[in-house]
Amino acid sequence: MFGEDGQRKIESQHVGVVGLGGMGSQVVQGLAYFGVRWFVLVDDDRIDETNLNRVVGAYPQNIGRLKVEVARDLIMAINPGAEVVAVPQNLRTRRAIELLLTCPVIFGCVDHDGPRLVLTELAAAYEITLFDLATEIFLETKERPFDFGGRVVVARPGDYWLFCADQIDRELAKQDLETPEIRVQRRKHGYGLGSEIPAPSVFSLNGAIANLALTEFLAMTTGIRDPARRLTYLGKRGAVRDTTDMG
Repeated sequence: MFGEDGQRKIESQHVGVVGLGGMGSQVVQGLAYFGVRWFVLVDDDRIDETNLNRVVGAYPQNIGRLKVEVARDLIMAINPGAEVVAVPQNLRTRRAIELLLTCPVIFGCVDHDGPRLVLTELAAAYEITLFDLATEIFLETKERPFDFGGRVVVARPGDYWLFCADQIDRELAKQDLETPEIRVQRRKHGYGLGSEIPAPSVFSLNGAIANLALTEFLAMTTGIRDPARRLTYLGKRGAVRDTTDMG
């Protein structure tokens, strides 16, 4: 599709992935199959029983292991020649930030607006291309019908960023970054279903968004075309739309 020169461009990429849960694990799997050889993985969380229905490479024997270790093993199983730096620390630690600064491209696979704000500020300040991925499920209420979907925002230096896409709630980001208690509560929130409902298996939904992002990464890296700034998957309609100009 893009020839030997395109494949060399892909293999030479240094890519950071922040968040190695259901979404991030599919991203690193795809990048490894593409032939990307240099990775920085950031996540301080561990595999638990509820992760097993959506984290690629996670099996019952992995419960308790760090997600970055499971993701590293997945990459190395696909491409033994890859170089992977696994950082089992919070995004805001010095080591995580310094290592991410070595990556011209970062995939943000985070659930909350606090780390999303940190990533978008980091990418803007250091001219890093940020692929920000998100999914959500809305249960039926009196005010709205059931729906599900997700989106990919490609924030490139001098072109587009998450505030242009209206994809960060500053107040929620502030709460996430200020208190560990808020982070725990939002973590229980799951995929928008509410704290009393366990997160469902959303493997295919995560896959739809992860592969949209991976395809835009391919297009950008190989020079086939510029990546779309924002793609939105409308689950009930079964459609993907370019929603760049929508707030």
